[in-house]
Amino acid sequence: MANTLTSKLSIGQPSEGGGLTGMRGKMALRWVQAFWILFAVIIAGATSFQEAVIASIASTPHPELVYAIFAVAIVAAVLLAILLHDFLKEQFWFYELRASSPQDQDRMIAERVRSGSMTYFYRVYMQTRGLPLAIRQPALEDEMNGVESQMFGHLALPNLLSGSLVGLGLVGTFIGLLQTLSELSGVFAALGNSSGGDSGAMFSTMIVKLQGPMQGMGTAFVASLYGLLGSLVIGLTVSSVKSAGERLFRDVREFINEDLYPSAGVSVLGLQPGDTEPSRSLSIDQWAQLFAVIREEHRSMRDLFIQWEQSFSKRFDQLANVATNLNHQLVETVDLVGEQAERNADRLKEVSDVEGRLAAAIDEKGSRVVEQIDSFRKDLTIAQKSVLPVFGRVALVLAVIGALAGLAAAALSLRSGSSDAPTAAPAPVAAPAPVSTAPSDAGAVPDAPAAPDQITVVAGDSLDKIARARGVPLDALIQANPQLANPQRLFPGDKVNLPAAAPVE
Repeated sequence: MANTLTSKLSIGQPSEGGGLTGMRGKMALRWVQAFWILFAVIIAGATSFQEAVIASIASTPHPELVYAIFAVAIVAAVLLAILLHDFLKEQFWFYELRASSPQDQDRMIAERVRSGSMTYFYRVYMQTRGLPLAIRQPALEDEMNGVESQMFGHLALPNLLSGSLVGLGLVGTFIGLLQTLSELSGVFAALGNSSGGDSGAMFSTMIVKLQGPMQGMGTAFVASLYGLLGSLVIGLTVSSVKSAGERLFRDVREFINEDLYPSAGVSVLGLQPGDTEPSRSLSIDQWAQLFAVIREEHRSMRDLFIQWEQSFSKRFDQLANVATNLNHQLVETVDLVGEQAERNADRLKEVSDVEGRLAAAIDEKGSRVVEQIDSFRKDLTIAQKSVLPVFGRVALVLAVIGALAGLAAAALSLRSGSSDAPTAAPAPVAAPAPVSTAPSDAGAVPDAPAAPDQITVVAGDSLDKIARARGVPLDALIQANPQLANPQRLFPGDKVNLPAAAPVE
């Protein structure tokens, strides 16, 4: 196919250097064909009709209408020149592509700037090379139709501007007619006022008054003339530019058809794309060629389907591997979440246990505080009944201070989160020994048997309580128990040493 196409392209074409030079000449000729009318009108207006153009513009009281018409015409001409440049640039590049070999064509398409209007079409042409005809032809045709619609769509604005020139001419016509009617009313009014006067003066006045209507008619005719002339020139230029674009797409379609239907294939048999029956009787050799083309097309389709099947199988295997990996990751994530949940449950259980121990410790410490308050209340009662009320009040103050110190120590132990380890507390306050209220002449208290050297603390015991129960000075009891970190706090099971000479009740 490539050799046949290359041989066809080389028939009747000059060498590359001469061909490119000739193509440049054709491009210049197409510029002249597209804009020769516009150039002719501009040159004629600037030379032969220069004075008439200047006089017509100066005669109208609204020259801005004429300037607006000229501006719109210039904008339309510039847009058409840009579009024609695009068409001719694509035509010249296509000529170079068509004169190259298939290998050079692929290189040129790959190196083509992506901003070109037909770049994507050429890439589709290169990428579909080798595919079956039933797949390649619709793809190329759809892409060609899209590019053609896009490029010809750029002619919409110049066409609109061409029609707007006629509209501007009509606007000038209406303005001129309104001015004419206004001036004519003034003329008729002047004629009515001068009735019965001198006919010569009246004629002179009428001539002066008619200058205004004549200027209005001049505005109407000048605007209409330039608007229609500009619309005609721009319309012919649009037609020429469109012809250049149609020539480009016709050449591209011819090149694609030569590639899709080479000379050794269906075109030689008298068949055209889309035909279902031969246009003439076919010989045995032609039928053999037709069957060979069909067999080749069938082989290409089969190879394409096999390639698709392999590609789909590969993609399916990749998706299966991805799904397997995702499943494994999901299982691992679920296991990790389960382990984390178990650890959280254990931590919650530990927190619950700690909360229980803290609650029990709070209850125990609260009971002790209550007992201490009761003991202090008893001391207060004794102090109030004693002969030395001042010392009783001092004992009450000291008892309150001791209770507050105990509460502060309990709060510090709860804050540290441990219900077993003792915390630092303020220095122990020695409660004064209770003042005896017995009469002075009472008999002496008999000696009690010797107290044991050590006792075990039970719930509710304190050093003050033990000292009162054993009749031992509190200071002596504290000095006999240096192992106690906080003498103000005792726990069940603690060992308290008694002084050696302490009497027992």
